[in-house]
Amino acid sequence: MKANPKGCPGQESGHKEYSLGCLRGASLFSNLADKDIACFYDAAQPRAFKKGKVLYLQDEPAEFFYIICSGWIKLFHTSQEGEEAVVDMLTAGHMVGESSIFEHDRHTSSAQVIEDVQLLSLPSALLKEQIRLSTSLAFTMLSSMSRHHRRNYDEIALNAMQSAPQRIGCFLLRLCTGDKKKSAVFHLPYDKALLAYTLGMKSATFSRALNVLRVKTGLKVSGTRVEINEVERLVKFVYGSLAIKYMPEKL
Repeated sequence: MKANPKGCPGQESGHKEYSLGCLRGASLFSNLADKDIACFYDAAQPRAFKKGKVLYLQDEPAEFFYIICSGWIKLFHTSQEGEEAVVDMLTAGHMVGESSIFEHDRHTSSAQVIEDVQLLSLPSALLKEQIRLSTSLAFTMLSSMSRHHRRNYDEIALNAMQSAPQRIGCFLLRLCTGDKKKSAVFHLPYDKALLAYTLGMKSATFSRALNVLRVKTGLKVSGTRVEINEVERLVKFVYGSLAIKYMPEKL
């Protein structure tokens, strides 16, 4: 598959390479052969949205699904009384809206941009058709969804056993990059109020728990900047006796 297909202006080659990288970054497409991914590559349209943009609402007809290249998206449900419940927070490498093909082509939740995003937009009908034609893609799709649901299930089960400081620490560990055995410096992807809500805490509870985390692990938080001098120390605090299972290289 060429990075700059025939008929595309040369100056677009960078965009095409970027799109291919984002496509390959999604678990559904990461291990597919070029011939199996070609039609998705040709159909992918780069999109950029600012914080606050609603991509779609629950129960709306699903024309497109999305792959996140950068930024964060919130999935949520809204009750009849107008109460909002956050279902998931997704970032680069995740797909959004793909499950609609199994739900009568309607979105099962609402999706809103919470930090500026770069996306690839792809037709839902294309995914549905290719799954019908390709056994390997259908199996990969089911595997990808199974891993995602398993991750959510494991998080729910673990959170039920954790204290508030441990839940915050668990979230911070997922944001660590690079050599997780040493130290990490990064910025929170969205504001603390939303983070508290996502973790099922009130703002006051979140603040107290964050202070406990600072004392117990030595991490530093200034605004959105987080500095973890000893990642392994945080791992042991978060997972306790299960730390050996969740050593940094396995996060």
